[in-house]
Amino acid sequence: MNKKDVILKNSGMGLVSQAIIILFTFLTRNLFIKYIGIELLGLNSTFSSVLNTLSLAELGFQSAIVFSLYKPLYEGAQDEINSIMNIFKWIYTYIGIFFVAASLVVTPLLKYIITGIQVTYKIYVYFIFQAFASTCTYFLAYKRALLYADQKDYISKSIDLFFNIIFSILQCVAIVVLRSYIIYLILKILQTYTANLVVHMYCTIHYPYLKKSKIDNQKLKDIWTNVKNIFAGRIASYIYTSTDNLVISAVISTISVGYFTNYTTITTSLKTLTNSILSPIVPIIGNYLVDESDQRKRENIFRLYTFARYLIALIIIVPTIILIDSFIAVWIGSEMILEKTIVFLLGFDFYIHIVHSATADFINGTGMFKEDKYVEIVGAITNISLSVVLVYSMGITGVLIGTVVSQMIFWFGRSAIVYFKCLKLSFDRYISYWLENVMYILLAIVLTCVLSVGYDSLQIKHKLIKFIAGGCICELIILIVVFCVFSRSKKMKWLINAFKLRCFKST
Repeated sequence: MNKKDVILKNSGMGLVSQAIIILFTFLTRNLFIKYIGIELLGLNSTFSSVLNTLSLAELGFQSAIVFSLYKPLYEGAQDEINSIMNIFKWIYTYIGIFFVAASLVVTPLLKYIITGIQVTYKIYVYFIFQAFASTCTYFLAYKRALLYADQKDYISKSIDLFFNIIFSILQCVAIVVLRSYIIYLILKILQTYTANLVVHMYCTIHYPYLKKSKIDNQKLKDIWTNVKNIFAGRIASYIYTSTDNLVISAVISTISVGYFTNYTTITTSLKTLTNSILSPIVPIIGNYLVDESDQRKRENIFRLYTFARYLIALIIIVPTIILIDSFIAVWIGSEMILEKTIVFLLGFDFYIHIVHSATADFINGTGMFKEDKYVEIVGAITNISLSVVLVYSMGITGVLIGTVVSQMIFWFGRSAIVYFKCLKLSFDRYISYWLENVMYILLAIVLTCVLSVGYDSLQIKHKLIKFIAGGCICELIILIVVFCVFSRSKKMKWLINAFKLRCFKST
């Protein structure tokens, strides 16, 4: 299968599966609020953030393992692949044991994080059940890394989709008929376990050379060297994705987390949808960088990949900022709407996440983990510091300001690593990259402001009809603008040719 087919197959499966999963996520969340309540929804989100803290025990082994697999998969070195996977299995077994023990230790401390809700023994039981759902990942899911590195991620996505549909339906029944949060959590555990078990069995059959062997201490040492550098990224990722909910829960209220996560559920779902389209490109980039030494060709790939991410960001994020309040009103009610500043900050954070991730993918593809960790440390410290300081005076808005500022630090720092370390190009090329991105940002801001005014002026009283009509008009105008501005650009032609003709390697 050539690289074009790999991208289309992985991206297509990722898009379909994620779209269906998102639909079930919104349906389940709507029923959760209606039949179980916003309080337990806030608890559920807070629990997830606490468990993400414990997942730091993973340290970053998965990223290091995936990077270590690129070369042996490229060369077909089965013994080396088997050795790496045995190390991964051994590591994840001990991490899983630690995760279980740490969850039990943390349980009595929940009363210091949860505010506005009386902490009873039931809440402790809820947390333990949710922790067990996360634990299943460590004991069975390690072989997913092999499918991902081998550009066969569509297989695990297909399996996940099948079980997600079955268990989402069962969860909806549990919520509506039984109104039981415990049954909901038990089904979540069963879903995680069965999906991972099937992935595990598939890899056992299709990679018959994967057998138990003695741990290669030298290879473990090499992987550990990368892990030490990646761990800073794990900390940064944790602070970016999880501390917002913990700060809001501890300082404002746990119920406020429920309101806030209504919005982040939307943006996170769209991020996941975008990643499902683009993530199949990442291992291809890793393989390409192993094979290609021409730095200007590498930069062409980087610029093309960044441009592709920008177009996706423009098409998704501008309508999201404009329509998200209307969607909340239609989905779960107008009383759940938050202030507009929060929406714009979430949108800007979303934009940075999509566009700047091109730099992170190139850093991962070249193994520049050591250089990246310093950027991540500075960004993480900035994020948590600003969020904690500003939450007292500005509430949720202050927390998001800390997140956005740290995202900009990540972008500036990682783009410098790409240009000066990965590509080894001049400062002029780095400035050229940023001037281009400033123009991209200005176009996105202008489009957002103009379309926002236009949407507000629509004289349609019915919320759902206005939402649908506004969304169609927004997308149509964005596509027209993209065509007028970029249709003759080299990057647009490169992008079309990359998928129609020779994909990334011959660009």
